[in-house]
Amino acid sequence: MTMDNQKSEEDSHVLEEAVLKQFGLRWAVLAGWRDALKLRRVELPHEADRLLENARIKIASGCFSVCEVGCDLSELEAVLTATDASSGHNWVDFWVDMLGHSMANDAETERILKIPAVRARYNNCGLSVCRC
Repeated sequence: MTMDNQKSEEDSHVLEEAVLKQFGLRWAVLAGWRDALKLRRVELPHEADRLLENARIKIASGCFSVCEVGCDLSELEAVLTATDASSGHNWVDFWVDMLGHSMANDAETERILKIPAVRARYNNCGLSVCRC
């Protein structure tokens, strides 16, 4: 393996880990949204909890591609958006805004983590680095 190939592979791992950390925050926002819906007594599809847990496991293990995790998070986002949009008290705009900020940059992270439901979920996400 040449030095250029090794450097490229290391850069790829660093980028993948950075995206997974942002996905951890995105997951926490989605988990906070799910919790907010439960508090409002909005009936959630059964798949929401399964998608939430599958995404958490994939993020925490660090052994799945960002593409796979992104697909799971997008599917969960679609379920929550549809559910909230059809509820009596639609908070979709607020949560979608938070999701956008969660993937923006580190400066937004602190602002998002001031939301107690998101902070609690983020701290319990279990982000780790796995070298499968």
